[in-house]
Order: sequence, then structure tokens, then C-alpha cells
Amino acid sequence: MTQISISSSTAQKKENVNTLLHHALHREQSVLKRSLEKTLEQLSFFEKKYNTSSKDFFRQYQAGTTDDSDDTIDWAGEYQMYLSIKEQVENLEEVEVCL
Repeated sequence: MTQISISSSTAQKKENVNTLLHHALHREQSVLKRSLEKTLEQLSFFEKKYNTSSKDFFRQYQAGTTDDSDDTIDWAGEYQMYLSIKEQVENLEEVEVCL
């Protein structure tokens, strides 16, 4: 759990910052989740086209046993993006704001 502590000279300022922070975190989570959905759509396209999971493909890619086609490079990039966005979403979901 990641905690963010808010301290201020007045209770009203503290509450205003708390509200702003909650809205900003929610907005960022929404943007990341939409990005994650689009990335998952792209991964699904490649998985259907090549009849293999992205996880298995990426293992092969990292091992150097895939070709250097445009699809391979795009798929690897999409999977790396998926991992990055997923981590960011998980990190934001565990943020707790303390007054």
C-alpha cells in the first residue's frame, strides 16, 4: 500500500486538496484503463492471427527465437506497453490518501 499524507494550515484547504487528489487519481486510472483495453484489443488481434498467447510469444521473442517481421516488432511493443500500463494501474489502485 502506498500512502499519500495531506497536511495543511486549515481543514478546508486539506479537504480541497484531498478532493482534487482523488479526482486526479480517478482520472488517471480511467485513462490508463482505457489504454489497457485498447492494448488488449491489439494483443487479441495478434493472438488470433498467430494462434498463440501474447505471454508465450513474448517469451519466445525475448529468447530470440522469433523473426524480425513488422508484426513481431509491433506485437512485442504492444505486450511491453501492456505490462507497463498494467503495472501503473496496479500501483494507482493501491494508493491511499490520508488526511
